[in-house]
Amino acid sequence: MNILHVISVAASGGAEVYVKDLAKFLSKQGHKLHVAFLSTAADAGRDLVYEQNFLEDLKSSGVMTHVIGNETRKKPWLAMVRLRKYIIKNNIDICHTHLAYGIVFSALSRVPVVYTHHTIKSRWGKPTYILFNSLVDEYVGISEKCATALQSYTGRNVTTITNAVSEDKFSGYIRNRVLKDMVNIVMVGQLTIPKDYMTMLHALTLLDTDVRKKLKVSIAGEGDPKYKNELLDYIKKNELDNVVEFVGVKKNIPEFLYEADMFLMSSSSEGLPIALIEAAISGLPCIVTDVGGCAEIIIKSNNGVVVSPNTPQELANEMTRFVTDETLIEQYSINAIDNAHQYSISTAAQQHIELYTSMLK
Repeated sequence: MNILHVISVAASGGAEVYVKDLAKFLSKQGHKLHVAFLSTAADAGRDLVYEQNFLEDLKSSGVMTHVIGNETRKKPWLAMVRLRKYIIKNNIDICHTHLAYGIVFSALSRVPVVYTHHTIKSRWGKPTYILFNSLVDEYVGISEKCATALQSYTGRNVTTITNAVSEDKFSGYIRNRVLKDMVNIVMVGQLTIPKDYMTMLHALTLLDTDVRKKLKVSIAGEGDPKYKNELLDYIKKNELDNVVEFVGVKKNIPEFLYEADMFLMSSSSEGLPIALIEAAISGLPCIVTDVGGCAEIIIKSNNGVVVSPNTPQELANEMTRFVTDETLIEQYSINAIDNAHQYSISTAAQQHIELYTSMLK
């Protein structure tokens, strides 16, 4: 099967990492895979070295890549023509877009179109979804909540294919965690307002001093410089310099997670974050907010707790419980490892092929 995925940019976002893992796996299964990017990292202001490694990883697995062009954001007709030419030239069977722009770009494709919804919120009005329905053959949601939300927007049936991760990346990077004198908490995600790192920082200020001294929080990711400066100002003002560290983009996330004792996510909005799945596979106990499909992962894996979004005190209470209960971290870690198989990329890949096959029939 000849499959084209359309994503925004070769960057460290969850959707991008997921598509890369999926494309690599399907390529090794004998399918011809292509990944088209709307923009380059330079156009999008993203990490150039990460993009280079991303593209080399795809190339080494036999996946072809293509850039549609950042200018097509304002000239969608140009993208329609470019994408159609690419589809004809490469005999594409399925066009699978992971961003809404890609739906419009596929208008002239003349091949079946799949759209995967990676969030909960609707960014478009009813007329837009009527247009989407005329262009999309099948909708996919990355979690049960995402699928339900998309179904309410479109009025169409939505297939749930849960986000997944390549377990091969974690070979040698999985271990049971136990409570230590110093607990290393990690967070992974773009430095943007929806990730709501400010709630985490506020929670740290609510901790008893003896509890806060036991914690080290490392945040991996890139993003909005203005928002990062706001976080840094808060850290300095509240004397959290010795507790919180921004470590930038990590090229080897499995290694970064392996060195941690806990995973934390304080987001105010999510779809189904790949970083959370990676944390579960790594064997990390997790504290996450009840947004998007986060609770689905915690419930299925039984590897942590879920708190309400934008509630620093609730988050502080759970952080305290994790570092004072002698058995909690170890038990959640064991549970994470025992249930990680649910999020294997092989499972997601098989579900995608079944969906594509049914469409082509």
